Amino acid sequence: MSVASSRISTDAQPAGVQPWGTVVTCYSAVDRFFPACGLFDLTEGIYHGNPDLPFEQAQTNQHDYLLDQVQCRAGGRLLDIGCGYGTVLQRAQHRGTVGVGITVNTEQVCHCRRNGLDVHLLDYRAVPREWDGTFDGLIANGSIEHFVRPDDVASGRTDDVYRHLFSTVHRLIDPASPARRFATSTIHVLRKPSDPLALLHSPFTFRRGSDDFHWAVLEQGWGGYYPEPGQLWRCAEGYFDLVEEVDGTEDYRLTSEEWLRQVRRALVSPRVVTIGLRSLPVFVRAPRQFLTLLLGFLSSQSWNWQFQPPNPPTRLLRQTWAYRERS
Repeated sequence: MSVASSRISTDAQPAGVQPWGTVVTCYSAVDRFFPACGLFDLTEGIYHGNPDLPFEQAQTNQHDYLLDQVQCRAGGRLLDIGCGYGTVLQRAQHRGTVGVGITVNTEQVCHCRRNGLDVHLLDYRAVPREWDGTFDGLIANGSIEHFVRPDDVASGRTDDVYRHLFSTVHRLIDPASPARRFATSTIHVLRKPSDPLALLHSPFTFRRGSDDFHWAVLEQGWGGYYPEPGQLWRCAEGYFDLVEEVDGTEDYRLTSEEWLRQVRRALVSPRVVTIGLRSLPVFVRAPRQFLTLLLGFLSSQSWNWQFQPPNPPTRLLRQTWAYRERS
């Protein structure tokens, strides 16, 4: 499957969907920093309650779970929205599936294509009409978290964004397919910021270590705003039925702690020189965001904070959606 123009389109964007600048810069930094530390998969693993399970096995478990949820099989057709380094697509290849990925990050496209994957630099809002009705299943593994911004929340536009997502996925699924599934893995917000728009200001506007401080670090480092529990279900109405929901918050905590361990080991090893050189172009281009990412991961640990028990402010939900016929 191919697309005539692999680009990020800004045409006919629905109101309220964020521009990708912060997200693209985030993953430009991540794509240079984390692989140099030995990390190529930046979504949660599945540990099955065993914190001693090897990290690589946990990641494989998650890939297999997602592929099983969309009934991925030999000859099947899969679209991965926000495919990252293509780890799910590579796993799908082992099953004989025809996989296509889209991402808004150039570095990820280049990495995937070097590995022989069919990946396009493409905004999910600009998926071409010739792709309509051509997939058995779709996956959005951690990408939905970037689709909304704090100003969308403040102006009440978030439901419009998510409804547009589900309508887009619905038109891409082959109505004659026996599978017709959409699998998502998305962080949801439980303890909301006091003022979403305030997160657009410096994190140091807030008391260090407060919820709003962490939320501001996450917004300005990673970009986006999380849906509330039940919001995706509400916005999928008429397009998909929710057929399975699994809480993966503890899995994400264990994964994030492993990331932190591996990065710390890399930073006190000879690899630190390579890490610095690879990260330098992003630091020069966007120093504030790059330093905010490092702050949130290594110093304030705002990324890990969001999953910490006993009362984490977020919940990671793996959800499986079944295609609904529209009258």
